[in-house]
Amino acid sequence: MTALLQVEDITAGYGSTTVLRGVSLEAAVGEVVCVLGRNGAGKTTLLRALMGMLSKRGTVQLDGVDISRWKGHTIHRAGMVWVPQEDTVFPGLTVLEHLDIALGGRGVDAGVEVASDLFPPLADRLDQEAQTLSGGERKMLGLAQALIVSPRVVLMDEPTEGVAPVVVQQLIPAIRLLAETAAVVLIEQNLDTALAVGSRAFVLEQGSIVETGEVRGLYESGVLERRLAL
Repeated sequence: MTALLQVEDITAGYGSTTVLRGVSLEAAVGEVVCVLGRNGAGKTTLLRALMGMLSKRGTVQLDGVDISRWKGHTIHRAGMVWVPQEDTVFPGLTVLEHLDIALGGRGVDAGVEVASDLFPPLADRLDQEAQTLSGGERKMLGLAQALIVSPRVVLMDEPTEGVAPVVVQQLIPAIRLLAETAAVVLIEQNLDTALAVGSRAFVLEQGSIVETGEVRGLYESGVLERRLAL
């Protein structure tokens, strides 16, 4: 399986504080690569670095093209999408307006159909302002915005954090659907979710990769229990 995203020896941080130390990973279309680690391990910092939001040393390649020094908006246009942990909705805009913005005003009807098929609750709330949605529905909207633009790489930061189990069961098929046509890098604290969708895992500890392997294999061998203190 040829990697679409290749990350080599990334070192990054904030000001004089180094958070990531020589991180390397890769992700191919058709797989969900999980980045696991305890709080403070550097997981979100890694996604910020990949999206051009932090200065860094090392190399990031997208389909063989070096994008290490590109700005975030250029990386986004090249097909890499970031779904952050926190809400990114505009409270006063409707669900339909959010989908329209994601598509740049092009083909919103098709986008609505895709989003509605995957997340039926959104179909009934197209004209509602985002501030009226539940936390789980806002997560659905964020994933729908990523899915309808047909991204090449999706960086997801704990999409199931803080949502009800019934919502998690609706988000999992969306993550799988994204992975059919994109390379997905998933940060996830919910190990059940990682096991449900993940193919391979990279375990971060104090800013460095300390374990790699298939998610299921790392779990069954006890590595994840030891590294994550489950």
